[in-house]
Amino acid sequence: MTITILILLVLFLLVGWTVWIAKGHKSDIRVLPADYQLQSQTISLHTTDNVEIQGWFLQAKHSTKTIILVHGFGMNKGEVLKRTYFLAQSYNLLYVDCRGAGASSGHTGAGLQESKDIQAAVEYMRKQHPDLSQEIALYGISMGSAAAAYYTATYGHIKCLILEASYYSFKNVAKRWMWKHAKVPYFPLVASMISWKEHQLGKKVESFALQQTASKITCPVLMIQGGNDKLAPAAKAQKTYRLLAGPKELWVVPEAGHLSCYKVAGTAYVDKITHFLQKNL
Repeated sequence: MTITILILLVLFLLVGWTVWIAKGHKSDIRVLPADYQLQSQTISLHTTDNVEIQGWFLQAKHSTKTIILVHGFGMNKGEVLKRTYFLAQSYNLLYVDCRGAGASSGHTGAGLQESKDIQAAVEYMRKQHPDLSQEIALYGISMGSAAAAYYTATYGHIKCLILEASYYSFKNVAKRWMWKHAKVPYFPLVASMISWKEHQLGKKVESFALQQTASKITCPVLMIQGGNDKLAPAAKAQKTYRLLAGPKELWVVPEAGHLSCYKVAGTAYVDKITHFLQKNL
């Protein structure tokens, strides 16, 4: 009897831990535009499901082209800024804190609901800066890449797309992430968490993974993937790459893990993104 109670208690704690992680957790914003001598405007957006989204808008002096930048799970806009601040000299930049992250309200939508955050950002640009909204690119990293791909596949008016550390299957990446960060086994805990999330969202999680959205994307795409990414392996990125319907390029950075391509590649990272945008935006 005591052993049974103990087992049930452990399962209860593991399920609670799994659900807590699934809801997401906020990280502090430690990187600011001022750290790079960049001027920015703090903006507040409201999504179609009434979530308040916070962002930074950085306006370039001589450009009508805009990039909307979207972070991954457990990240915030500051962590994307430190990778991409070099773009501020040539493009207007809109960094967003997705729901449940940074200064924004709400809870994570695992990539699907974050597409609504992108929609709010696009609508903000169209209403507040119509002259800067004729050519819009999206940059998404990890979960943000899934949201950016889903948005592009759904609406189709994005000029070009950068997907970094993207994942082919949501279930596979959730399985690897939960084991790496919490040593939680896929069955039954992670599988149950995914079922709970699907019930909450009203959709199957794989419906907004790249295995389902990539074939609907026709704009130019640059994929950046770490050759040593254990969470989203480069081999899976190859599968996504083959599905993309438009002009495309896959750049694998040897030795880079998940989210570390900019550190490992250095100036090559800057050059690769700069060249892609000069050609396609």
